[in-house]
Amino acid sequence: MSRIIVSGVGSGMGCNASKLLKASGHDIAIISRGENGKKVASEIDAHYSSCDLMNCEDTSRAISELTKKLGGLDAVVHLAGGFFGTKKVEEVEPSYFGSSLSSNATTFYNVVQASVKHFSGSGGAIVVISAARSVYMNSHVGYAAGKGAIDYMVKLLAHELADRNIRVNAISPGFIIKENCGNADFSDRLGKNGRHDARYVSEAVKMFIENSLVTGQILEVDAGFSSQVSSGF
Repeated sequence: MSRIIVSGVGSGMGCNASKLLKASGHDIAIISRGENGKKVASEIDAHYSSCDLMNCEDTSRAISELTKKLGGLDAVVHLAGGFFGTKKVEEVEPSYFGSSLSSNATTFYNVVQASVKHFSGSGGAIVVISAARSVYMNSHVGYAAGKGAIDYMVKLLAHELADRNIRVNAISPGFIIKENCGNADFSDRLGKNGRHDARYVSEAVKMFIENSLVTGQILEVDAGFSSQVSSGF
């Protein structure tokens, strides 16, 4: 059993991943800014902290409090992000670009910086949600910058933290169901666009946490759609 903090939990992927990890026997603590994360924590009997992940001090406080409640820390799953949209570059205001970048990359930085000191000598795992090419190529420059920053941070952190036995990986989902805890009432098909069931992302999260030999990887979970589209759209 691992002691896991799941940060940035909403009604879709975060809810789904938290429930799968809990059902798999792991001890879970949840961080969110809104009511969705609190509701999920209540449903699965998980520890909970309300936190603004954009604020480094508040993030550090929440991570420390939850680590104490868990009795230690073995893994972190980070899902905060957002700001997907279809704006053209001339429509993206500087403040919106900055918010898009920060909501994705800064929250990840804050969570990692606050967490690494809590891992024991045996190490652990950090898993972050990025975005498949089929998603960021249909968004805007700020969103792409935020997800791109995450991908490069994963590569650097995997190298930097390897000697502490801390593995760092990313999952890049396609479009995922946001409602109903990410559960879809249809069958997913390979190579097809559209929103997919969040359980496929949750299963990848679980794999990255439990596989002790994988680090520095960015795994697309989008039914292979990104591999089917041309680079120029």
